[in-house]
Amino acid sequence: MDSCKNTIQYDESVKELVLARLETLPTGAVISIGSGKELTKDELIKSVQEGNEVGKKMIEIEMSFLRSLKEGVLYGSSSSSN
Repeated sequence: MDSCKNTIQYDESVKELVLARLETLPTGAVISIGSGKELTKDELIKSVQEGNEVGKKMIEIEMSFLRSLKEGVLYGSSSSSN
C-alpha cells in the first residue's frame, strides 16, 4: 500500500460511470494527461479498469468535470435543486 500517493477511493459505480463516458469517445481519440504520453481511448479504458495511476487520474479528472457541471461552473450559472 502506497500511503504517499493519492488516497481517494472511488466505488465501483464511479468507475463504471467513467468507463461509460470513455466509451463515448470517438475511435482514434487520444488524450494527454499532464506532460505524459498521449493515450488512446482503449489505453485509458484499460487503465481505469486496472486502477493504475493513469486510471486514477482519469477518474479524478472526470469527477472534477462532473462536479463543475453540476455546480454550473461550465455554464456560468448556479445549480438548481430538483
